[in-house]
Amino acid sequence: MRTALLLACALTAVAASAEESVYRELDYPIDNYLPKVEGDMALSGTYPLWKDRTKLDWRMAGNPEENWRLNWKFMDPPFNGAVHGGHFALDRGEDLYKALNRDGRFAACLGAGKGKLRGLRTRYPSYNKELKRVVGLEEMIERCAARQDQVLQNGSYDNSAVSLYMASHSQGLPIRIDVSKGPMKEAFERGRILYHTKAGRLNFACSSCHTHNVGQLVRGTHITTPYGDAAHFPVYRTKYMLQSLQLRIAECNLDSGVQPLRPGSAAYTDIEVFLTALTNGYPVSVPSERD
Repeated sequence: MRTALLLACALTAVAASAEESVYRELDYPIDNYLPKVEGDMALSGTYPLWKDRTKLDWRMAGNPEENWRLNWKFMDPPFNGAVHGGHFALDRGEDLYKALNRDGRFAACLGAGKGKLRGLRTRYPSYNKELKRVVGLEEMIERCAARQDQVLQNGSYDNSAVSLYMASHSQGLPIRIDVSKGPMKEAFERGRILYHTKAGRLNFACSSCHTHNVGQLVRGTHITTPYGDAAHFPVYRTKYMLQSLQLRIAECNLDSGVQPLRPGSAAYTDIEVFLTALTNGYPVSVPSERD
């Protein structure tokens, strides 16, 4: 998955205590991102090329020098009709979900009103009143499964498979998370700062690539905008099989020489809120495939 290349390079600051004086270099300028997918117009200007999934330019998709402008949306359904590992993960997720939800407790725990999954994916991450903090969908899948003495560890294949199955019930519905107030706004702002915080062996921030060098080459691939990407996670990747957004962030930490955190950590959830807000208005598209 190209767009998330070197994503989230700056998360080790969360380990420092309040008493420590730790210098963290920020990647300036720290832009005021619009929490909706149209915000890309002020960043790369590529949004008009990929906003309508029925009108992608296939000549551009087939050109390695130009396909980054489509934000790799030509690898999302319905354009990529090939059977790949994401489809098998979807089947696995369905089996697991139905086994956990025989009496409806699992769906209720996840916040699915009357057991209906349609639209649920579009509202995560969200503030959980019981936990009194913002949580991602995969974290809640782990917690709700644990209530039934089942282990579905956040970041595992089976956890992501359940998440993928749930996301499939929101296929085509636009992402809608509200970051205008309260804990969600606070998480968005923390994620925005983390996105601009440099760290690691390469001293990169997420924004070093995905804001200030969009369209440039890194390791033979063109860097793309972060807008619209959260809609296709969990994603099938040819080398890692199935990957949640937070697991992708952990991989990017490793690529840039930053100690990764566990999926479900507060810092990763904040970045997920930030990136998901940048996808507001773009439809859920699964199962998707990336290299």
